[in-house]
Amino acid sequence: MLSDDDILAAVRRGLGAPGADDAAFPAAGAHITRHLLLAGEIVRCVETRTEGTAFHAGTRDLSDLPEYDDLDRYPVPAPADPGAARSTLRLVRRGSVAAHACSTCTNGRKPCARCRGAGDVACRTHVPCAGCEGRLCCLACEGTGKRAREAADRPQGETASRVRCRKCGADDAACGKCRGAGRKKCGVCGGTASRPCPDCAGGGTVSHDFCAGTGRYVEWTEGVVVREPVVDTVEESSDLPARAFAWTNEADAWNRVDHVGEDAFPPDGTDTGSGPGTRTDLTEATDLTQATDLTQATDLTQATDLTQDTDLAEVAARLKPRLGFRDGEVARRVRVRYLSLARVTHDDHPDRVYVVIPGRPAPRVVTVRSPRRAWRLAALALLVLVAVVAVSRLLA
Repeated sequence: MLSDDDILAAVRRGLGAPGADDAAFPAAGAHITRHLLLAGEIVRCVETRTEGTAFHAGTRDLSDLPEYDDLDRYPVPAPADPGAARSTLRLVRRGSVAAHACSTCTNGRKPCARCRGAGDVACRTHVPCAGCEGRLCCLACEGTGKRAREAADRPQGETASRVRCRKCGADDAACGKCRGAGRKKCGVCGGTASRPCPDCAGGGTVSHDFCAGTGRYVEWTEGVVVREPVVDTVEESSDLPARAFAWTNEADAWNRVDHVGEDAFPPDGTDTGSGPGTRTDLTEATDLTQATDLTQATDLTQATDLTQDTDLAEVAARLKPRLGFRDGEVARRVRVRYLSLARVTHDDHPDRVYVVIPGRPAPRVVTVRSPRRAWRLAALALLVLVAVVAVSRLLA
């Protein structure tokens, strides 16, 4: 973290004033507050275990699946990567596998429901003629064999030629396909009124779906362990607007905390890094429920930089509410970065706010409009609007 003198010197450089000359930005009227940006994610691997009856039609060798006695006590190693994709582990309860013969079929076959085991179904002996569909099959007798006094007119749009009627003998009157009969023998049954059942192909039996036609099935108690990642995104700023993240870049002196597994759980203490931009370490990780105070550093008297240690303590304090255990949590990864900013205002510069951002090789300064100036501009805009409305009414 930058000292007050470093912060004021950075602002002076930003204003173009010499570093040693504080006349343009004297220390007496300056007001410095420090703020922290914290961004990253906490990834948890959450596990659920369920138990139920499994079924397989036919026979199945389950020797490739692990066996268990108590599902809740079955050990599954923690994943190396808590953010890995969803995974499923299936297990078999020891002694629960039972093979059965299917009692509702015969060797995997059962009577066909459509033909009731007969092998054939009823069928029409005749079907309508495909040419005339039974309508005006003969213009003279209409399929009765008895001529009418007046012949019917040809159907509108008909182009096919007509032939001599087989029933009444009228020339050029009958449909060319049925010759006046209006129907033809069924092409499936040949007029016998019976055809093979389409469901069982005439066999009278079909495969039993329950046992998949095998006549056997297997049941067992199955335990299922499902693991999937749950991501908690972290993005916080202490008393700064959300746009403060846009003021920064990757070249700034971000500090990082990156831990996986046991090291990602709340510790009793924290180690400070060796300098800006280094990776900090959490030491002696313990169960969160037993952690007494996450914000205390391991040994402030030995810390190389007390102000940096204070930043890490604030990071720990902000992370602590997010580090509680979730039901079924078996592993986690904490990966965050933090950056300490300084907000500077000055009595001689009431319309400006200077944000000093630590970076390499020197701090950067971002100048933003002060809230006071923003209110003044808003009030001025409102005043102009009122004046315009008043003038427009006078001219109307």
